[in-house]
Amino acid sequence: MNELKFIYFEGCPNANKVRNILCDLGIKFEVIEQTSLPEGNPNKAYSSPTILKENEVIFGSEAEGGGCSLNIPNKDYFKRLLKK
Repeated sequence: MNELKFIYFEGCPNANKVRNILCDLGIKFEVIEQTSLPEGNPNKAYSSPTILKENEVIFGSEAEGGGCSLNIPNKDYFKRLLKK
């Protein structure tokens, strides 16, 4: 089974949209809320939201200091991306 992580920070305007898409597709994923992580945690170094599949960024980006992932694709994009 592929390990999928959904990384976001509270208040991100795009996080719920992406989370809802993953849920609608029936995708199982681990939720990681960045502001609850200790300093130095590697999951703090991603834009919000970011999706990691087996620790590879498949959506979002590495972003020291955080930031928002813009231009959120539609459900069909994620369906193809995750081969669901």
